[in-house]
Amino acid sequence: MIPELGQLALCLALIVAALQALVPAMQRLAEPHRLGHLTKPLATLNFMLVTSAFAALVASHATSDFSVLNVVLNSHTDMPLIYKITGTWGNHEGSMLLWGQVLSLYGFLIAYIRAKDTDLKSTTLSVLGFINAGFLAFILFTSNPFSRVWPIPAQGEDLNPLLQDIGLALHPPTLYIGYVGFGIVFAYAVAGLLRGKLDSDWARAVQPWILLPWSFLTLGIGAGSWWAYRELGWGGWWFWDPVENVSLLPFLTGTALIHANMVLEKRGQLARWVAALAILTFSLSLIGTFIVRSGLITSVHAFATDPARGIFILCYILAVTGGALFIYGRSEMKPSAPINLLSRTGFILIGNLLLVTAAGTVLIAILYPVMLELTGNPAISVGPQYFNTTFLPMVAPLLILSALAPLIAWDHTGKHYLAKQIKALLPSLMVALMVCITITTPPHALQLVGTALGFWLLYAALHYLLRILRAKVNLFSPTGLRSLASFMAHGGVAIFVLGVTASGLFKQTYEAPLASKEKLHFADYTLDLQSATRHHVDNYVARKATFRIEKNGQYLTTLAPELRFYPARQTQTTEAAIHATPGRDFYLVIGDASYGDNKIGVRLYITPGQQLVWLGFLLAGLGGMTAFVGAMRGKR
Repeated sequence: MIPELGQLALCLALIVAALQALVPAMQRLAEPHRLGHLTKPLATLNFMLVTSAFAALVASHATSDFSVLNVVLNSHTDMPLIYKITGTWGNHEGSMLLWGQVLSLYGFLIAYIRAKDTDLKSTTLSVLGFINAGFLAFILFTSNPFSRVWPIPAQGEDLNPLLQDIGLALHPPTLYIGYVGFGIVFAYAVAGLLRGKLDSDWARAVQPWILLPWSFLTLGIGAGSWWAYRELGWGGWWFWDPVENVSLLPFLTGTALIHANMVLEKRGQLARWVAALAILTFSLSLIGTFIVRSGLITSVHAFATDPARGIFILCYILAVTGGALFIYGRSEMKPSAPINLLSRTGFILIGNLLLVTAAGTVLIAILYPVMLELTGNPAISVGPQYFNTTFLPMVAPLLILSALAPLIAWDHTGKHYLAKQIKALLPSLMVALMVCITITTPPHALQLVGTALGFWLLYAALHYLLRILRAKVNLFSPTGLRSLASFMAHGGVAIFVLGVTASGLFKQTYEAPLASKEKLHFADYTLDLQSATRHHVDNYVARKATFRIEKNGQYLTTLAPELRFYPARQTQTTEAAIHATPGRDFYLVIGDASYGDNKIGVRLYITPGQQLVWLGFLLAGLGGMTAFVGAMRGKR
């Protein structure tokens, strides 16, 4: 009965979304003074219906209702309850329903948050109705999560073992709030274009809805990297996998959009550029959805390989993006005043161009191998070397501009004043050089560049915060919160760069087969195999080894990595044991190779600065949240 109620709720939600899209236009023709009168209750009803459908799917998974095909394919009676619940979105159909849930939630928030321009709000909800209706149609017609199965099996096929991790509770929801949230920005942009009015007031109204999804997208990418680091067993957190890369695309253009919209809000410039970025960012989110679910690529992250679904999403992208570009081409707006490149506005524009170009290089890396295969050429993979030579060179000037932009004037900055600001930041480069010399002599070129850029941006963020404090700005006022957010976001990026530099260049790897009570000596440390056991837990069988790590003869920690075998899926996974410290991570995994004499294959990674990577993600994401709060308070 519950699945049928969920199915009915989805059908009704599709009808309501279509009404939400069409009613405001009908009211505009009939009664202009009552424009948008029904958009608020329709958005609310849509949210309630989609939420009911999502709750029905969660209940089906939690109760192991194997009459539902989605539950059969992605659950097991012996799975812990937490993984039964998170498994709701650990598959194509469930994740798409989560996508629709988040979209309906944003519509509900837009409907109920007070707005000065009710015309803009109503038109935005109408555009959002079109987006929602198309997506709900995709779920119902190609990805129905409530399809029944007969005869009812006694047991499920289990959730993908790689997804049976707490990371599944964090990564998809946060990532989707980011991905889907840019649909609100897209709707605002189309509404502004339809009204022929993209000005400072529009920028002020849309700014919170750029910041919120960007913040969650940042945290979502960080959570996904953390999950991959813990679960995949290869000691890294980013592999330039195509599905990792598609999440990077809207992040880059969304970062450009935040800063370009600041220019529009403060100076009334770059209106058409902001609209183009809003359309591009959401389109890239949709393209990411298409790539993951079309079967074009094979990845541990990919959910589905059904070409029919990919064709539906492709048509949906063409309709949504094509319609928006048609409106964009026909819209008329006043041209912006000329921009002085030697100013904060100019630096932001240059940074925007670098971010969009960087996104272009990533998109080429995703699509080029696909195009080769589609034309009958041999398959290739695009690896780190490509990104090191194309993507990373754009990061350096971007970080330099990010450090200087908050310190100079919006419209014009004299050369002498700019030189003064650069001189004030020079001590950071001296600190970076001293750090590099202390670690390795002579310092590695990449180490020197990464450390210098990280300290440059971190010092600039601290310098900017100090200026704000000296000016006695109330940090809890809208202006103060935005300034604090700028410090947090830029500081987070700086810490992230330092973490990436340290973990990427100074990671150490040790491998050896060990027997019980045998020791592996490395640097100042000793790894001692204490025991190896085998036991049954929930829906898997675990082979567990316990190791003692000492430093200079003193006990440091005990690590117990595992190999897990899942009988239902006939799949084995590697569970790493990690000892994290502020300075370095000890990351230990065991292999299944047989060495004779009851030896166990051991692989140990020592990674300095890994915690700085997670701290950078967290601080940047919280910076975006702080800016969101400041923008919302500024609208009052």
